[in-house]
Amino acid sequence: MNVIVTVRENIEKAKLGAYFAVMLVLTAPLSSMWGRAWQEAHIVRSVLALRRLIGLTLEEVSVLVFGVFIGLLTLMTIDPKKRWQAVLLWLGTLISLFALQSMGLFLPEVNFVQSWQWLFGGVVAGVVTGGGKKLVPRNNPEAWEFRRAARYIYLFVFGVTILALLEYHIRYSDFLLVTGSQAAIVPPDQFQVTFVQENLASHILVSGLFLVTLRQFVRYDAEQRFFVLGPRQSGKSLFLIGAYLQGLERSRTEESHTPMNPSQDLMEMVEELDRMNADWLLESTNPGEVKQLDFQYIHGTIFPKNVQLTGADYAGEWLNKLPDVLTEAVPLDETDDVLGALVTNIRAADTLIFLIDVEKFVDNEPLEISEYFSILQSAKGKGVLLVATKSDHLAEEFQQERGLEAHRYYDDFKEYVNERLRQSEQVESLVSETAGSEIHPVYYQTRVNEDGERVPIRDENGSVTTVGFDRLLEKLGRW
Repeated sequence: MNVIVTVRENIEKAKLGAYFAVMLVLTAPLSSMWGRAWQEAHIVRSVLALRRLIGLTLEEVSVLVFGVFIGLLTLMTIDPKKRWQAVLLWLGTLISLFALQSMGLFLPEVNFVQSWQWLFGGVVAGVVTGGGKKLVPRNNPEAWEFRRAARYIYLFVFGVTILALLEYHIRYSDFLLVTGSQAAIVPPDQFQVTFVQENLASHILVSGLFLVTLRQFVRYDAEQRFFVLGPRQSGKSLFLIGAYLQGLERSRTEESHTPMNPSQDLMEMVEELDRMNADWLLESTNPGEVKQLDFQYIHGTIFPKNVQLTGADYAGEWLNKLPDVLTEAVPLDETDDVLGALVTNIRAADTLIFLIDVEKFVDNEPLEISEYFSILQSAKGKGVLLVATKSDHLAEEFQQERGLEAHRYYDDFKEYVNERLRQSEQVESLVSETAGSEIHPVYYQTRVNEDGERVPIRDENGSVTTVGFDRLLEKLGRW
């Protein structure tokens, strides 16, 4: 178990090492291809020859473009979410410059002192184009995310790499002639093309690996979308609130400046739960009512990204009507708004989160999860995550049998919950249908009051304590 924890805690460091290795190994040969392509270039040289029409030199254009790139990369360095990626790109830029210099290209051909105006202008243009206006101090909830800067850097490198592949492996005569103040296109009958297969496979491999790696650098958002499903009174609202509260705690701990953007319905529920009262204050959702419970949180420290968790709180009675609509046995346009909204959310989700009510399991009541099997059949290709809500009902049993506190020995408790729940034939079948998915237990720490009701334990500030939600958010971020 310690090995698993160690891997989980160091996975981002391993990614950083892998990206560093990619930069060291691939940048030099890629830069060599760029340089050789420039020496053989016709498309780029012909287009750049148009500069003569407005009186610009090749050095001025080169320094200007380089300045724009530096401006964009500077913004990426300022961006807290892309700082490490920017450091790797600075390293890659230096390697490329030295590789091109060894071929007598760029650095030996320009004088930055004489062309400082063009360098400065390029940097300013890059900062402005990449969204630098966010640097101006002002009071707003907007995070310092320079998405345009990261995207433009990727598009620039992508374009240079594709053009280099074409220039290197396709040889042809000039198609655009610029003389003095005039430009002329070469007639098609005088245009000759030859194909060069030398190093083609290695160039495609190096270019592809580099661009795929670089694509990961500019991602801000997780690719997965999650949607929660559960039967009546299975704790859907409290589950989503618990996930939000844990996300809020992560935001405080990591000093994240990215807003979580919670929906109004979610904040109204959080306000109800946050009252200084020992009882649960949340009521079950009324039939015909759907509440949007949305928020985002930040996953990762070295390579942070935004994870959007979108859920809907609805009356569980709708669950048994979903399979017919999903299989189109009942047309979507013949359903009411509630059912239509649920189906739309399911179809838009990449991963479905199925809730299993531990309280019903302990009380030997029907779990009401038979609809999950029909939903799985009608929503093929989606990921599935099984979550055991109200797992506090097994936490006390775990402590009595093992002598361990569930919140302190969570991994052992999770194993225990999986063993207990899989004693149910329904749960065992559901786990089998989801390729042996592990059940993830979550709960609020609770106690039994004088009336025999289970109520949340609150601290001196009236706050509730959640267990398992931190691991859940971590799991969703890695999904």
